[in-house]
Amino acid sequence: MNTQDCQELVKRDKQVIAPCQHLSYFPLAVEKVQGATITDADGNQFIDFLTSASSLNLGSCNPVITEAIEEQLQKFTQYTQAYCYNSKSIAYAERLVSAYPGGVPAKVCFGNCGSDANDAAVKFARAYTSRHKIISFLNGYYGNTYGSSSLTTCTTRMREKMGPFLPEIYSFPFFGVDCDDATCERECLAEMTRAFNSYLPVSDVAAVIIEPMQGDGGLLPAHPIFMKKLYELCRANGILFISEEVQQGFFRTGKWFSIEHYGIVPDCIVMGKSVGASLTLGALMGKAEIMDCLPAPAHLFTLGGNAIACAAGIAAFDYYKTDEFQRILADNTALVWSEAENLKKKHPEIVSFIRGFGMSMGIGVTKKNANGTEESDLDGTFKILYRCYELGLIVISVAGNILRIQPPLVIDPKELQRGFAIIDQAMSEYAAGKISDDVLSNRAGW
Repeated sequence: MNTQDCQELVKRDKQVIAPCQHLSYFPLAVEKVQGATITDADGNQFIDFLTSASSLNLGSCNPVITEAIEEQLQKFTQYTQAYCYNSKSIAYAERLVSAYPGGVPAKVCFGNCGSDANDAAVKFARAYTSRHKIISFLNGYYGNTYGSSSLTTCTTRMREKMGPFLPEIYSFPFFGVDCDDATCERECLAEMTRAFNSYLPVSDVAAVIIEPMQGDGGLLPAHPIFMKKLYELCRANGILFISEEVQQGFFRTGKWFSIEHYGIVPDCIVMGKSVGASLTLGALMGKAEIMDCLPAPAHLFTLGGNAIACAAGIAAFDYYKTDEFQRILADNTALVWSEAENLKKKHPEIVSFIRGFGMSMGIGVTKKNANGTEESDLDGTFKILYRCYELGLIVISVAGNILRIQPPLVIDPKELQRGFAIIDQAMSEYAAGKISDDVLSNRAGW
């Protein structure tokens, strides 16, 4: 595969762009993306299993969204909401609140991305409850502003050299479906309870902010017992329960929001990525009485809720509700799980588990150590994903040894099958010792 032009762009990038901007896995310089097909600067084409970090749920250049963007471009690109109003942000907010779990009255606060939406969650929680302590969860990723970085605990590289961070943030263990029922029942709130009885007065806690399915922490759904107990604890103690849906929202898990898998009606929902239907947008949506507690300009931005992104969001929202989309989603979801199960059966020595919801899946790559015990295979995971890149598939890893499988929700079934065939080939070559250690020099991702 020729990557000369891509390599040249990487060199130019290093001269002018801060290195903290990239978690690179391979020298991919994107030239064009159409649907689920990426074309790089050298003309190489790839099937997209990353979907721009789940921010292109309907794929790139989706005609429904593109038409809405072009129509709005002819009217105005953006004009700040700080001092005026526009029909697109209002119409999109009306649609978003109509999808709020439980049908409760809700309102929207627009921003620029999921990170500042998490900042908003902290602001509104503290203002509404008149409390100041916030609980997040270990291995969670909440974003990269100072506030959201203070919540994030999936890598120390987001904290080194930059402290101090936002005070009164407390992180506790996240119990996922990889935990057995008995252990979860016994231990899931044990550390939190000890904290409440010793140094963290429960009456001072404003909110818990949780990903119902951790994304960059390992595509790990929360254990149902954990979620039930946590929600009951919040209800009993006046603590807001905030669902962090930046990566998993907008049918990524098969539902509008991943919290719906647990039958919980949250107090607020944090949104980013696909809320903008391919464009930059973030939003906090919450119960109306919570969202009414702060006056302007407590959380507003010059470009927050810009008209083009809201126009795109409206078009995507309306398409999500169609029978056509729901049929495609159901068919692709069944296919992605079937393909993954076949992969696990074919490579039991490599694939130890598959987990997730809907079109958001983690494939665990492990190996047997000298004692015959299963352990994470970090080098093997990277070799497999890099070989996938060489063969024409973009897939990355999270939490070290977990392949992140998040193709566009509307990907063509043949492309989806071809993508899994590439993973199959890469795993076969890895098992046969055909992938050189030399590729590990490219590793700079999570």
